[in-house]
Amino acid sequence: MNEDDRTIPSGPFKGKKIEIAPSKGMEMFADVAEEFMERILGFAPGDYLITDESSLTDFIGLGEEVELTDLQQKIREEYEVEISDLPSGNLLEIFMRIHRRKYGPPA
Repeated sequence: MNEDDRTIPSGPFKGKKIEIAPSKGMEMFADVAEEFMERILGFAPGDYLITDESSLTDFIGLGEEVELTDLQQKIREEYEVEISDLPSGNLLEIFMRIHRRKYGPPA
């Protein structure tokens, strides 16, 4: 994709550039991410795009009526991980906690 392909040609965002956030962190936790997205949010692999900056709030309001506190409770029940102290609900941070819970801290 060249520079011109990333620039919005018209409308209220004319001249703004489109840039996808990095996903290197997500790549490290791909297995956790895939399982989480299916168990917690009901998305099959390939039905979503998440980056290192994605958060739970990105998925609230999609489909069934669900609140952030409902998702936090479901995560506690499914993974025995507390995330209520993460105001952003950043998925990468959540996946790191789930990984640590399952496998312990990195060596």
